[in-house]
Amino acid sequence: MSATLINATKDEATFLIQIDAKTFEKALMEEYHKATATEGKKAASAFLSNEALLAQYPDLEKIANKALEKLLPAYYMSAIKELGIQPMTFPNIMPRSNKLGEPCIIEIRVSLEPQIELEKYEGLEAHYTPVVVTEEDINENITGLRKQHNAETDDAKLLEKLPFKTIEELQAEVRNSMTSMAEEKTTLNKQEAIIKQLIVANPVELAEEVIQQQINVEMNRVTQQMGKQFLQNYMRSSGRSLDDLKKEVRPQAEMNVKKSLLLTAVADKVCVEITEEDIKKKISEQPGSFNELALDYETRRKRIEETPGALDQIKHLIRLDKATDYIISKAILHEDQPIRVIDSLPEYMKIQ
Repeated sequence: MSATLINATKDEATFLIQIDAKTFEKALMEEYHKATATEGKKAASAFLSNEALLAQYPDLEKIANKALEKLLPAYYMSAIKELGIQPMTFPNIMPRSNKLGEPCIIEIRVSLEPQIELEKYEGLEAHYTPVVVTEEDINENITGLRKQHNAETDDAKLLEKLPFKTIEELQAEVRNSMTSMAEEKTTLNKQEAIIKQLIVANPVELAEEVIQQQINVEMNRVTQQMGKQFLQNYMRSSGRSLDDLKKEVRPQAEMNVKKSLLLTAVADKVCVEITEEDIKKKISEQPGSFNELALDYETRRKRIEETPGALDQIKHLIRLDKATDYIISKAILHEDQPIRVIDSLPEYMKIQ
């Protein structure tokens, strides 16, 4: 593979990726055989060359695009490492030449990460809200469980529906679960409070293209969380348009981009190191299908290594986590009035 930088400014870079003719032909033939098998067509004459077979195939452009989709991720990741650039946006891909028997040449344009000058990242001062568990929280949760199972005054009936032998065991489980939730939310509140101060102390200018891309990422996240149908119903009932929702998520999108840039700069500054144990822990935390979660670590690790950019992304997330921990360890934190864990939950998570 070869990558050639053809234009670069402080804001963007354009480069060429060249895939040799043999590799591209092999990928094309794989897609050709898949397509013809799916279409139920008979195998073409064995006396024809690959180039001749492909030249007579009516959907050559379609399978060429599929071949590129499979080849490009690995070539793209190698190219940006070779060229030493840090893209800030998804690549804008423009095939230049994909003629049979010739190298495939693709032009790619990306926006680049801005240069970050850290003004302050140690000794940041912030107020955060602790989240606590009260007896009232536990009682309300159990009352909600009683209503769900029509066992308002019948302990035996309630326990029949749940994997506990006594009400005391149920109370202990609810307490442990809510305590863990409260601790997680307290930690998150600390992080958010400090990140806001980090952004205030270190202003960052973002290109509109970068913001718009992150808005799309946020919109996809909202759609996945709510479900497409539920989101559409919500928009109709609230009178909101897609543009209205994009305006609503814009502040969060900007903050997330700035957060990533600044934490990356902090990680570089304090020379964050990543161990194999860090990687193992992060992989175990990654969401996945049931089948993936059932695999042993070595198998999951191998699959990640075989996916272009996946291991680099995991290492990046670890660096951000460690940078956040470092900033918090050096921060001056003030506790505000604590709130109950029940009050910190969104409505759909509360047991009615």
